[in-house]
Amino acid sequence: MQTVFWMDAFLYLMLYAAIWYGLARYRSPRVVLWSVSGIASAVGLCVLGSRGWISYSLIVVLGQFLMAAGNWGRQIALRSLDGPPSERWMWWSGLANVVYLGLSYGLHFSGAPESTIVLLFYAYYSVNCADYCWSGRRIGQTHDAIGANAVYWAGWVLVSTLGLKTLALLTGWGATDLYEVTLDNFVVFAGQFMALIMLNVGFMQIYIDKHHRAKILIEKTLSREKEHSALAQEHAEDLRVLLLERDEIIRQLTLSSKSAGMGALVASFAHELNQPLTAILLHAELLQSKLFKVQQEQGLNDLPMLRSVADCIVSDTQRSADIIRKLRNLFRMSKGESTTIRMDQLVMDVIDLVQPKMQAADILLSTSFEADFRFHGDATQLQQVVLNLLNNAMDAMIEKRTRYPHLKIRGLVQEGHLVLLVEDNGKGIPVDLQDEVFSLFKTSKSQGMGVGLWLSRAIVESHGGQLDFKSDPGWGTVFTMRLPCPDVHLVS
Repeated sequence: MQTVFWMDAFLYLMLYAAIWYGLARYRSPRVVLWSVSGIASAVGLCVLGSRGWISYSLIVVLGQFLMAAGNWGRQIALRSLDGPPSERWMWWSGLANVVYLGLSYGLHFSGAPESTIVLLFYAYYSVNCADYCWSGRRIGQTHDAIGANAVYWAGWVLVSTLGLKTLALLTGWGATDLYEVTLDNFVVFAGQFMALIMLNVGFMQIYIDKHHRAKILIEKTLSREKEHSALAQEHAEDLRVLLLERDEIIRQLTLSSKSAGMGALVASFAHELNQPLTAILLHAELLQSKLFKVQQEQGLNDLPMLRSVADCIVSDTQRSADIIRKLRNLFRMSKGESTTIRMDQLVMDVIDLVQPKMQAADILLSTSFEADFRFHGDATQLQQVVLNLLNNAMDAMIEKRTRYPHLKIRGLVQEGHLVLLVEDNGKGIPVDLQDEVFSLFKTSKSQGMGVGLWLSRAIVESHGGQLDFKSDPGWGTVFTMRLPCPDVHLVS
């Protein structure tokens, strides 16, 4: 029987060393723990089979400790295959091993018979090995069924053979000597051989299956990442197309917004142009009559007056051409050309366009611009923004019927920014409507489209700037346009 002990120990060493070597490429702490625990049990069997060669106390103390440590290590390794073991199980299983070893050592050193220690050994492990059954059943729910079943049935082989041995000792027909050649000892060792092989095969199968699943998961993750990368590229291209479409929409809405107010502007310009054209006609008729008179009388007394009339015709013609130029610039088709703009001149040009409306409403205008008030951008689009802000300010004062309407326009040069402020003392914006001021198709005007301020903010943001406002209902509103201009510094 001592030879059987040594054969069992050799089988332990061979199997666990083979697993350690075979699974070394995975560099897994679980494999190391499983293999080292099996080797510890093998050394424990060698100690238990060395009676007559070493002291009996050393056999009991060292052999029992190595067997308990090896068994507990394998149980931890199995439970770790599906995540870390719970702290509760670690505490209870560790405490059970400590109590068992303490009881065994206490019985030995108190002089208890060997049969009592042997009975405690088999009774404890017949219960303790049930943990393999539980582990196999739990692992089978998430991992390879073949490996999990091998562990599960190995646990039952250990529980049943060790349980039979315990019953044999309790009934008195089992051998109390570990080395005695009896049927019950043979059953125990046969069960050990069978369970040992099933446990190692099951552990190896479960671990390889776990690694294989992890590999498949990584491959799927990489595949998904590639798909996401390709999708991100597609989305980037779609976004580029959308940005181009957005710019085109802004351009078209700019034209639509201009067209919406074209009727009122045409009426204003018709009035403006009518004055210089009427003056040109009158001066031209006067010039004709005077020339005819000069031709008839050959007199030269009217020459200074004729020169004055000619000068008026030139001046009125230039004024008409200037008005037409401003109108053409406002309504020309823009494709986003960027040029260096004198923002103060741009604002003044727009003011000239709305001057008739301001005069009709008796609106007082004050302007101030700091030096170097220049910006690089699309002049036509920025004209549209300024035009929208001025029209909204005038409409607010006209609707309120402000007693002394006053429109203030200020151009500031701050560090890295140009700031244009348009302030009116009109009716202001109600608090409940302030969140929707820049919303598309939201307007408080009966004839409005709800496009102007949304479009203005979009244009300013497309130039890298910001368009905000502060409003005090009943007292007025200040719109602030900030445009980035890093090349412009504060002029002292």
